[in-house]
Amino acid sequence: MAQEKKKDWSQEESGQIAVYKTDKALIELWDNLKPSSRRFPAHIHAMGEKSEAGERSRIRVNMLDYSQKVNGESTYVTDNLTPEDVKYIYSALFCHLLEFDFRREKIFGEPNEKGYSTVRKMQITRYETDSQGRKRNFPWFVEIENGCGIPQKNSNGGTFCQKDSYICETKVRIFLNDEDMFRIFCRTEAYIRAFELEYAFRQNRIGNFFSLYQMLSKEIQELAAALLPASEKEAA
Repeated sequence: MAQEKKKDWSQEESGQIAVYKTDKALIELWDNLKPSSRRFPAHIHAMGEKSEAGERSRIRVNMLDYSQKVNGESTYVTDNLTPEDVKYIYSALFCHLLEFDFRREKIFGEPNEKGYSTVRKMQITRYETDSQGRKRNFPWFVEIENGCGIPQKNSNGGTFCQKDSYICETKVRIFLNDEDMFRIFCRTEAYIRAFELEYAFRQNRIGNFFSLYQMLSKEIQELAAALLPASEKEAA
């Protein structure tokens, strides 16, 4: 994880897929993918079903700001992208869209004693020029906010943040050029694709191995019977 802790990193197994660093900030994409349950093999990714214990397949996005210190530690924020979100952003990079705007906001978790739940906001945008019309050297902008708000239910049963109740606790932003942004999302999209190829054919492979096991077991039994001495066959 991106949090600063004293660890022997040579002994740590990392789930980091891709990372981009500057002298002031860091963004990393982290593996939090989970396969679907055996009841829904065509889903490939866990989608929060009861048989998946509520697990959801995600790519975690961690960000650090070294220039903002809280109690001596760098400011840390985190949020999640779905595998489809990653592919959507990658498609914008692959097609080299000049303008792009991706925003997500969610509120979740049990309210605390004051009635506030966790809120996470993410913004990923690309603007070709600045307010003066000049071409930007770092056109991509990524920002994550972690905070809290009062949850409200809508008519569809969904949850949203009550108007004017949101409180931002931490916020980190970073600017990237096209090449660096493409690099981290290209690597992450490839990782997701490899995961999907692995689990999409999981049931097929299990079925094939089971069929092979049955066939070999039958052939071994037949061969063993053929090799038995005549006396043992008669006794049998």
